[in-house]
Amino acid sequence: MCGSDEGIASPDVPSREVLGTTDSPDVLEVLMEADRPQEILETLCQFADGHTEDEKARYVFRLICDEFLENIASYAYTSGNGPVYAAADARDGLRVILMDKGVPFNPLTDAKVPDVNLPLEEREVGGCGILISRKFAKRLEYRRIGDWNVTIAVIIEGSED
Repeated sequence: MCGSDEGIASPDVPSREVLGTTDSPDVLEVLMEADRPQEILETLCQFADGHTEDEKARYVFRLICDEFLENIASYAYTSGNGPVYAAADARDGLRVILMDKGVPFNPLTDAKVPDVNLPLEEREVGGCGILISRKFAKRLEYRRIGDWNVTIAVIIEGSED
């Protein structure tokens, strides 16, 4: 399901708290199951491609969305599958909002921090994607709103950021 406002968010999705009004062609909302990360990713990236000509911004947008969607699909729901709400907002800059009802997890404080000074064969798995996302996003935020993990990545800062 995709659209700009009607019938997308279930009543408990805190999208209005994060996005405000979404009745705009510059906002895309998607609500799908977490086991479909590539479908969500492609939908978001098509939207971003149509809203910026900046190739680096489009690359960073894809990289960050892919990282967070794969983490949600792999780790958020310990007993199977669950909802993912994703929104791309190009009203002032470009940002992505990803929400899941999985186990509480703040990727900015709870994720492993990899020791990048170790040789690859000695490193533990995990943490590199979030490290890369932190480096390339203009800003990353996390909130817990009710039962929802809410991660916001700002790719292109707008005039209000």
